[in-house]
Amino acid sequence: MSTRKTPAILLQRMEDFTEKLYSPHMIPKAPLKGSFAVHDRSDHPCVDEVTASRRDYYKISFISRGTGIFTMGEDRYEIEGPTLLFLNPHEVKTWRATSDDQEGYFCLFTDLLFDSVHAPHEDLLHHPLLQLGARAVFKLNQQQSDYLQSIFRQLLKEYHENAAFKQEAILIYLRLLMLEGKRLATEAQAPQRPQTAAQTLAHRFTDMLEKQFPIEFNHHQVKLKSAKEFAVQLNTHPNHLNACVKQATGRTVSEHIRMRLLLEARLLLIHTNWQIAEIAWCLGFEEPGNFTHFFKNHSGQSPHVYRVQ
Repeated sequence: MSTRKTPAILLQRMEDFTEKLYSPHMIPKAPLKGSFAVHDRSDHPCVDEVTASRRDYYKISFISRGTGIFTMGEDRYEIEGPTLLFLNPHEVKTWRATSDDQEGYFCLFTDLLFDSVHAPHEDLLHHPLLQLGARAVFKLNQQQSDYLQSIFRQLLKEYHENAAFKQEAILIYLRLLMLEGKRLATEAQAPQRPQTAAQTLAHRFTDMLEKQFPIEFNHHQVKLKSAKEFAVQLNTHPNHLNACVKQATGRTVSEHIRMRLLLEARLLLIHTNWQIAEIAWCLGFEEPGNFTHFFKNHSGQSPHVYRVQ
């Protein structure tokens, strides 16, 4: 197996993004350098095309004018007219502008923004719209667009000024953006209930599964691939683990593993030029033929045909 350290998908870091926009002495005094930024797309236009990339920051993007093609994971969106997008660091995104006229705002933030805040903030980072699998792309009517423009204008004003309680004000406007997103998603806020033992174990399993991804280099290989291997790490019996995960999520451990491997396989086939044998090895298949059989059995087509299409 080759050990060439070929990057799979570009990682865009917030500090790199900030350094491109400002010289060090020009950076506004954000709550903590590198933890938050907001910009007008007219002053700092997004590039016309962003190839497959992940980020180390969250992003809320408001497009008030312009068109483009946006992809998140395997989903493709044709952006036309006012649109609000919530982007998390975990999923692969691409962007291609299809019009020269682009207006709106975008803000970036990391969990460092909340380090020095004493008020509860977990609801922001754990908001459903910022989680893996969320498809938070919303078309807006004129009234919604006008309201979001007013929020972003205030957020931009707070960012560039150094008034008292700046960080608290920024968090208030972020909460308003998240609230509007929740309204747009028509999600009713359910009361929080204590997790059962089964839910806790299921969460530990899904968290451990997800931490094996993304695969960023072709010399990285997933280590845990079966219910038995996960059960050993979680200090429980495979049958008990499977029963808890099934009860909490409606799917078995094997189904979760299969679905996550299949998703990563599709992303690597789409966004890298790695050989299929390399992808197979990274996903824990020692024999490429076994990977091809797995992929075809669950996708209805071979990895090669999927990549070409």
